[in-house]
Amino acid sequence: MSVKHYLNSLARVALVGGVTPVQHLQRLSEYLQRDISIKRDDISHPGMGGNKLRKLEFLAADGSEVRSAAGESHSNRGA
Repeated sequence: MSVKHYLNSLARVALVGGVTPVQHLQRLSEYLQRDISIKRDDISHPGMGGNKLRKLEFLAADGSEVRSAAGESHSNRGA
């Protein structure tokens, strides 16, 4: 089974409004002499973005009613 097929078989709750774009970083690519691109999950949802929201799609599908997350005080997750 391919990774893509496996991930598509997992239960999830749709929180991200579709596919997020991949952006080519031209100047960094030129500087490093490598093709560099980033996945723009930061623009996945107005007000809430990033890979944490995409991870929550899978956690929300497991049926639990309470979730807790913690992080360093200087991160976007802690506070």
